[in-house]
Amino acid sequence: MVSKEFHASRRKRYAELLEDDCAAFVFAGNELPDKGDELYPFTPYANFYYLTGFDQPKAVLKMTKRGGRVQEVLYIRRADERMKRWEGVCSTRESVQAETGIQRVEYLDAFREEFSLFSWPGSVKCIYVDMANWSGEDHMTQAQKFAAEIRAKYPDIPIRNTFQDLALLRQVKTDEEIALHRRACDVTADGVKCMLAHLRPGMYEYQAEAYFDFVLKSANARHAFATIAASGANACVMHYSANDRRIRDGEMILFDLGAECGYYAADVSRTFPVSGRFTDQQKALYNVVLKGLEAAIAAARPGQPKNELAGISREVMARELVRIGMIERPEEIAKYYFHGSGHYIGLYTHDVGDDNAPLEENMMFTLEPGLYFDELQLGIRIEDTLLVTRDGCEVLTASIPKTVEEIEAFMQARSASGCCVLP
Repeated sequence: MVSKEFHASRRKRYAELLEDDCAAFVFAGNELPDKGDELYPFTPYANFYYLTGFDQPKAVLKMTKRGGRVQEVLYIRRADERMKRWEGVCSTRESVQAETGIQRVEYLDAFREEFSLFSWPGSVKCIYVDMANWSGEDHMTQAQKFAAEIRAKYPDIPIRNTFQDLALLRQVKTDEEIALHRRACDVTADGVKCMLAHLRPGMYEYQAEAYFDFVLKSANARHAFATIAASGANACVMHYSANDRRIRDGEMILFDLGAECGYYAADVSRTFPVSGRFTDQQKALYNVVLKGLEAAIAAARPGQPKNELAGISREVMARELVRIGMIERPEEIAKYYFHGSGHYIGLYTHDVGDDNAPLEENMMFTLEPGLYFDELQLGIRIEDTLLVTRDGCEVLTASIPKTVEEIEAFMQARSASGCCVLP
């Protein structure tokens, strides 16, 4: 995890964006029910965690600014005997003060009592509420419900959605954040290598996936997102998730996966020949995608508009497909390539930020060109997690075999070692 000093610095940056005589509210989010009396594992809303470092549900951060002075209050659940016994939740005001460095911590029952703040005429000029832009009416979040309540009770007080302000703050990473990304990438690399070392024809996709899962669990890391293990024609389905097909000799299998450490994510795609060797056709098409990725990586540096990198990959791949006779005109690549080629990465795998912005040092993002050939039952995607440096970019997932030669050498070496497989 990052330090409480990191989170304090983020609150300071955020406070600079607030106007005087205003109050801002950021909500942790609620636990979601699973089947029966179970709950899904809780992950705090990213902007809330970014500002507080606190990861328990229902909490609320309030920041008020008057005369340039900022006051911070964190409201938390009051742990009762049942929570202590069944959930192990024993947080107190004092323990959370020490954990987060936020000087004033109150229980949630005090949150409603302090609504008197809004009853003083002219005392609050506006309310900032962080409402994610993907929230919808079908499932209203804490923030949406709160904003609706304020709008109904105090219609003269303007409400401003501060989601984008925090999204822009999160674009450029600090050294502490980068260290966690590096850790996530290293764990991901170990997991992919373990999986590749055991990959064999005749396995099921979920059996190959299990080797990746083992490494993550052994490293006390979480999945950044649900693993895609797509063999044969399944690789042409962008969000394939069943992972239950038997892998056949001579096919390729596409993996899209990543570890998460301290809530910071890695994201990698690789496409491997199940038998350990590429066919001539597989090699030719794989190298088309690889050249597209390498061209975009070479162009990634401070000042380069991020949204232009997809076009660089696309142009290179189109030219290569024409060269090998797969298409006649560059525009025909649209038949085989139909997604973007990368995204910011951070507390979310597909992280927030301005895709039209020029890259800056210490931004982190992915590049993931791909080609999908339904008629060949073959999908190829290659993706790396990247850190923008002073004069270029660093590939944090570079240790994972990527070229044809690296992949075949790794898979032949594992064959010689006689690795066992799941039954």
